[in-house]
Amino acid sequence: MEGLNPQHFVREDEENDRRFFEMPRLVTHIDAPACAALGEYYGRILPEGGEILDLMSSCVSHLPVDVHYHGVTGLGMNEVELLANPQLTAAVIADLNATPVLPFADAVFDGCVISVSIQYLTRPVAVFTEIARVLRPGATCMVTF
Repeated sequence: MEGLNPQHFVREDEENDRRFFEMPRLVTHIDAPACAALGEYYGRILPEGGEILDLMSSCVSHLPVDVHYHGVTGLGMNEVELLANPQLTAAVIADLNATPVLPFADAVFDGCVISVSIQYLTRPVAVFTEIARVLRPGATCMVTF
């Protein structure tokens, strides 16, 4: 982490994230045109039929509805939100700020998306190291905000 000071990742509110995320928010955090643009973009880049990791997921994955993926695993902090997401084939509850380790084997995903939530990570270098571990060689990680 050369050049990155731990102070770069200090937040105004260092309270436990679980408290904030315990109440479900069944909303999109971007407007309809942005959702459509995201779906179109993901549809062009992510491999059809692939295993996709939706990191820091919620009730919406922003993936295109007309593309078939073998599996979409959502990892997020609110069970109600994840269970409400119709695109997920699997849901994992995890707090990446408390434990920045992905509970998956090496090289199992064909793509990873982080949609409008990257700003919540307090240890992004550790999380991106984990993303690199769980992605298959040549797979992409798409961060949108």
